[in-house]
Amino acid sequence: MAHDLGDILGQTHALEQLHAMLAADRVHHGFVFHGPAGVGKFTTALALAKTLLCHEPSTTLTGQVEACGRCRSCRLFKPPAEDDADDPLRPVSHPDLHVVTKELSRFSDDANVRQRKLTNIPVDVLREHLIGPAFRSAQHAHGKVFIVDEAELMRREGQNALLKTLEEPPDGTFIILVTSSEERLLPTIRSRCQRIAFVPLPEDVVTHYVKQHAPKLDDPARQWVTRFADGSLGRAQLALNRGLTAWADALLPALEQLASGRAVPELGEQAAEQVDKFAEQWVKDHANASKEAANKLGAALLASLLTVEARHRLAQTAQRVPAGDPLAGDAALSPWLGVIEATQAFGQRLGSNVNLKLAAAGLAADLAAALRPTPTPA
Repeated sequence: MAHDLGDILGQTHALEQLHAMLAADRVHHGFVFHGPAGVGKFTTALALAKTLLCHEPSTTLTGQVEACGRCRSCRLFKPPAEDDADDPLRPVSHPDLHVVTKELSRFSDDANVRQRKLTNIPVDVLREHLIGPAFRSAQHAHGKVFIVDEAELMRREGQNALLKTLEEPPDGTFIILVTSSEERLLPTIRSRCQRIAFVPLPEDVVTHYVKQHAPKLDDPARQWVTRFADGSLGRAQLALNRGLTAWADALLPALEQLASGRAVPELGEQAAEQVDKFAEQWVKDHANASKEAANKLGAALLASLLTVEARHRLAQTAQRVPAGDPLAGDAALSPWLGVIEATQAFGQRLGSNVNLKLAAAGLAADLAAALRPTPTPA
């Protein structure tokens, strides 16, 4: 059965903390699950919710508390199908599990909220889907769980509105804030919650996942997906489900051309086109998705693709640099450090609401400048 704590991979320390609380029957009412994107935070939040809402939890021989999998609550947590990889909520329809996302703005009673771009979680959504329901009776009379995904997208006013509920929630009410940018949560929010850290997954876990889900990939493509995932099964899923290996095939050879002194005038346009196609398809596949948010996701994946490649090249180059020759080392490593700086500048431009095509053109120019061969002295 999906969504069990025992199904979570590679998060030993986080699971030890949760199992200890469950075994002692001293589960904190508020959590912050923080760490890199795609490493199992949201999946763990669902698994914890299933355990907390279970009517007949059992204890294993090792003392771990688990959901029974049989009661009427557990039966509402269905195994996800393969095509649900981008939307882990499809298999879950539980009246006492409330998942708060930015997309809920589409269903607000307030027309102004419905018309906003889905780039944050408005305070109105928190009031309608968390703060209000937190004080209503559980439909199964066995507690309520609220999961706020991408909790860093809550504006300051929303976080402040949530403080009282976090401080004094009704009995049997649990709130889990899932975030990959914990620093964007107010200190007053963090201090009221039990913080659970999630870490990048071991390479062997990602490698096994890629082999299992893409058995027809050849070895170089499989190795690239594992490297691109960078410890994140979520990133590996996106690479496999969204054809990001084609991005690598299209864009990475351009870095080689730039490094050899050849111009690639179409690089910026090609990069913007890849991101735009990704965003259009994402919106088609996710009924309540925002094109702007999908563009940001696609651009972040593009930046990650280039950054991971640059780090890989840095590691390879460092092995070839002669020992005791710092000048040669600086000259060899500088271009790939420049690629990382270029991707950071790309992200900053998009964060300042620069048009995608202009930002991609700037990225291409920065990459060309970073990788331009240094003339050999006469």
